[in-house]
Amino acid sequence: MGQVTFKVKIQSTPMERQLLFAKLNERAATHHIRFVLVEEGFDYRVAYGVAGPVMTPYGPAAPSASVTKVFDPAGAQLFTFARDGRWTPDAAANATAKEIIKRIRKLRGLG
Repeated sequence: MGQVTFKVKIQSTPMERQLLFAKLNERAATHHIRFVLVEEGFDYRVAYGVAGPVMTPYGPAAPSASVTKVFDPAGAQLFTFARDGRWTPDAAANATAKEIIKRIRKLRGLG
C-alpha cells in the first residue's frame, strides 16, 4: 500500500497545534498516512482544545481533557469527541491523534 497524504488545518493554540500535528504523523506512520499542515486547501479542519474544568471554544471539558471537532473542506462537521482524564497535554494530543486517525481511516475505507 502506498502512502496517503492528507492536508489538515488545526485550529488551536500554537503549542497545542504543533503537539497534535506531531502526534498525528507519529501515530499515522504505521498506517502509511502522512499529514501536512496547511491554512488553505485542506482535506480536514480540526478544531482542538485542551483545558481544565472550564468551557473551551469547542465545548465543555473536564480537567485534563481535550475536545475535538473535525470538519470537511465545505465546513460540514464529520465527527466530534472528547478525551477526558489525560494528565498532560502530550497524553491528550496522543489520544486525540489516535482517534482522528481511526475515524479518518474508517471514513476513507483505509482499513
